[in-house]
Amino acid sequence: MLSFSPAIPPRGDLDWCWYLRREGASGEALERALHDVGVLHPGGWADWQPSVMTNTGAPVEMLFTGHQSALALRTEIDDPGKDPADRVARACALIARFGGEAPSHALREVISTGQGAGSLRFGAWLGLQQSDQKLTSTLFAEMPEGTGDLIPLLASDVLRPTLDRLADKIQLTMIAHETATGDLSLYFKTACAHSQIVPVLVTPARVSSDLLLNDIGVMVTAGAAFGTPRVQLSFCYTVHRDRPTPTLTLFVASQALFKNDAAIEMMVRGYPGNHMAAYAGLVEQLPTAAPGQTHHGNIGLRATGTECPVLSLGVAAPWDLPAELT
Repeated sequence: MLSFSPAIPPRGDLDWCWYLRREGASGEALERALHDVGVLHPGGWADWQPSVMTNTGAPVEMLFTGHQSALALRTEIDDPGKDPADRVARACALIARFGGEAPSHALREVISTGQGAGSLRFGAWLGLQQSDQKLTSTLFAEMPEGTGDLIPLLASDVLRPTLDRLADKIQLTMIAHETATGDLSLYFKTACAHSQIVPVLVTPARVSSDLLLNDIGVMVTAGAAFGTPRVQLSFCYTVHRDRPTPTLTLFVASQALFKNDAAIEMMVRGYPGNHMAAYAGLVEQLPTAAPGQTHHGNIGLRATGTECPVLSLGVAAPWDLPAELT
């Protein structure tokens, strides 16, 4: 049963909860959901250890996507300092609690097999998105090193030739199941130069690499003003239930390109298209990050074909560490 009582955030969490409340009904709904997850509940697991989800260690990351009006986030579902082995089961229970359809038994078996292949850093996270008075959820399940043999069970026929070709150059790191659509996303990391691998990655998505490479080049040029930029590339293929062509999204680590939050914000605000109004409201609240850290996470570029890639971005909530950890 969902709780509709006001959330009671502990410590400095209240500061960023005011951000959610300023986002109207959608923000308030997400705050209630986080209360039910336990991350905002004094009686839950509020005395958390730093999370690997964000550069600052915050256990919640707001997710912004151009041309999308929904308010979205990703959250830890238990204290990151605890054994993450039960996180998938916990996430699936929360998905059901929020009215979503948990992954199929077959997918749960694949996830379980994959997670048994190596040590886990976080196990699973939960994505929450509020739009049109409806809350939807996404399971993000970690895939440790050594799970490459499971890729044929997860990839579509369209994807397999490309993934087979790149088998020794990529590593599956996470899979995501969107409960509202049934879409399955496969996340990979790679050490390959973006100029070499992107032309290969676009083939199953039936898009050109030119716009993607151009946008990365623009970021590298802009990042040169703040030091020596590095492109740390990862990528995701989303396999859709209702159409055969997968969607490709590239991710670059913003910190490696721009070094600090102010520089990343300047790039985001200058990006053509929808500037994600909710993003502006959050960055106004961001405190100065500790040296070597940024609140901003990966910058996503979703290939669209003939139009400018759709920008996405994760930003750590301005969350205070428990006093004993500072």
